[in-house]
Amino acid sequence: MEDLNNLLCLTSIYTPSFKFGTSNIICSFNYYFNHTITMSSKPHDISAGKRILEILRLLIENPGYYTKKEIAKLFEVSHDTVGRDFEDLKNAGFQLDSDTKHRYYLTAEKATDLLKELLVLSDSEKNTIKAALKATTSESDTDRILRKLESITNLPRIGNTIFTKPYLAKTNSLFKALKDKQKVILYNYKSTNSNTHADRCIEPFHVSPEEDILHAYDLDRQEIRHFRISRIDRVEQLDEDWENEGKHNIIATDIFRISNKEQVKVHVRIKTGGYNELVERYPLSKGALSPSPDTADEYDLECMVNNNFYGLSNFLLGYDHYVVEIIENDLLRKHMADKVKQLAF
Repeated sequence: MEDLNNLLCLTSIYTPSFKFGTSNIICSFNYYFNHTITMSSKPHDISAGKRILEILRLLIENPGYYTKKEIAKLFEVSHDTVGRDFEDLKNAGFQLDSDTKHRYYLTAEKATDLLKELLVLSDSEKNTIKAALKATTSESDTDRILRKLESITNLPRIGNTIFTKPYLAKTNSLFKALKDKQKVILYNYKSTNSNTHADRCIEPFHVSPEEDILHAYDLDRQEIRHFRISRIDRVEQLDEDWENEGKHNIIATDIFRISNKEQVKVHVRIKTGGYNELVERYPLSKGALSPSPDTADEYDLECMVNNNFYGLSNFLLGYDHYVVEIIENDLLRKHMADKVKQLAF
């Protein structure tokens, strides 16, 4: 388990607490895999330690997507071997859970307590600092320094992501409702797909503030939906228990974080600038990008995406100067041609 121990050492560098949540250690995994591990084209050729790390990355990038049987088939090992790998991950401090269809994902431990820890200074700590300052500085200097401390406290961070207090208040409410298994109202949710503002009554069952994603069962539409936490004005927990827990399944998304069972394959060639913009805005796209075999400084995006082309069409329109060509498919070409015709200047 030397590889796993090395990974633990790396994650301790990036986070004060190892159990901060899966997204917080993505940077550690990227560094580790880019510098230490080369993904094998034959899963049975890799060592047990590397297999466990690859399984871990699989669960992080595709939460609630794979069963034990599917993972065993992917790595050409037995069901019992995957079970032992899961035990090793649990012993290392990772929390695993599965949905009603036995598809596995990682969970954060004590998520509500974690949000409180995100604040740089607690009230008692600020009072201690205030008392110390009063004993050594003037009243005006004390007030000035405290204002600076307050501004820092208003910007807690996870990795490179900055959260404001209103954002944390929303996520904290969502975590509480999840813990209590109660419904909530998302006030004035701004939907990009429908281009509307509306209140949504939902049952929240998976909250990921690091990814700005809420997985929930939409009571009006009677289906699982993904919501951007940053697009919610306010969250109100209702005194009404869940009624659809059996339908709470984490649905895997495409690289644009759109959940849609109807997906199509696309192949788009983009320039280096497009590569940078795509990866920065949609980190999951990195795994679907590869250098072009024909031209230097160009990259091929090949993957399955939602058949409405949400996310991809916006990227192609907004960064058309970085797009070389749409290699595949015809539906995407027609969709983009229609989009261009609809533009009004």
